[in-house]
Amino acid sequence: MTGPILHLSAQVKARSEATDSTWTLPFSKSIWARTLLLEALSKDSIQPEVLSPDVPHDIRALQEALLAYQQGATDINVGESGTAMRFMTAYLAVNASRPLILSGQGRQHQRPIAPLVTALTELGAHITYLHEEGYPPLQITPVERIGGLAHLDASSSSQYLSALLLLCPRMEAGYTIDTRGRSIASYPYALMTLAQLSTYGYRWEEAPSGYFTYLGPSEVAAPPLLHEVDWSAASYAYALLSLIPIGSTITMQGLCLPSYQGDAAHLVRLFNALGIETQMTEGGVILTHRSQPDSSHIPFTAHMNECPDLVPAVVVALVGQSKPFTLTGVAHLRIKESDRLQALADELSKLEVRLTLDSDSLSWDGKTPLRPSHPIPILSPHGDHRIAMALSLLALRLPSLRMEHPEVVAKSFPNFWKEIAPYITQICD
Repeated sequence: MTGPILHLSAQVKARSEATDSTWTLPFSKSIWARTLLLEALSKDSIQPEVLSPDVPHDIRALQEALLAYQQGATDINVGESGTAMRFMTAYLAVNASRPLILSGQGRQHQRPIAPLVTALTELGAHITYLHEEGYPPLQITPVERIGGLAHLDASSSSQYLSALLLLCPRMEAGYTIDTRGRSIASYPYALMTLAQLSTYGYRWEEAPSGYFTYLGPSEVAAPPLLHEVDWSAASYAYALLSLIPIGSTITMQGLCLPSYQGDAAHLVRLFNALGIETQMTEGGVILTHRSQPDSSHIPFTAHMNECPDLVPAVVVALVGQSKPFTLTGVAHLRIKESDRLQALADELSKLEVRLTLDSDSLSWDGKTPLRPSHPIPILSPHGDHRIAMALSLLALRLPSLRMEHPEVVAKSFPNFWKEIAPYITQICD
């Protein structure tokens, strides 16, 4: 075991009385990443920009990869960013002017890329697997022309579809993506991509369902898409609020409803059932812990296929409220930064909570309540920012927790530990 260990314990006030606070959330990395790729595709280059320390590492990885290509690199490494790997695979397939190697670090070479590579190859790209078939690293060589019809299996990730949709600045009208026959995972994220493309004047049509045709550029673009802060990051505020006294509030500026971000409507709905009210204000939202959920042993149920990034926060809120649950539509969480289903099961078992994993569901019968262990176990985030942020909130229910590698939160929410400091004391050794 290497790296720092963070000791976490609840602030006395957070346990005993209602509190009010304000969170500052990072900008939506989903919107930001799409903006970076569109700028690079439509303008042939991006401007170097000094990024502040609170910029999510995924955005930093994508910007650095785009700049590396622009500056003549032949070996481009995107670190642990799955978003950067998928978007750069598509970008380099249409843009490469020289042979290139695209690689990553950590679990990156264990995360499948085959559905996207297969579709790009069908369009005319030249992409070769350097090690294991279906996984990075990749060798990408230049082609004279790319376009036509691509068949895509987007059942494990909508980012494959978004990566192909974002190529339209380099495509002719009639460019088509056929996803029919399989459901699209996290479909609202694909809708967000289409909405963002429309603000740049790129028109797509989906008809029939799952069959996307590029109609060409519009003479008049829609109003530019404004920056939104990240609804996925907001899920930890919702989960935290559900674990502190009724009457507590958290204010978050910069959140919009309705939102281009697919997680927004799902997050409001899911946590409304857990006693958290969302009130829109002129500049954001105010969350209020209004009530406890139904105390009966009827399990909380939800289908999470469209909002997989919310699963860790929802699971922690339910376990913290001793509410049995069954979540379905979760199979593709196994190919995130970690196998998130197994990671949740492994780490919660250290706290005596026994989850049940099936091929496409995650459940808990509520009969193995959260208990402190002696000695205090060291929780592992499995290299996954969302696992780290979610599990840390259980310090509000246990005397103390220990977590290794707290730095992983920087992938999406660099200031996370600062935001939870009013509720959870942190001592690093």
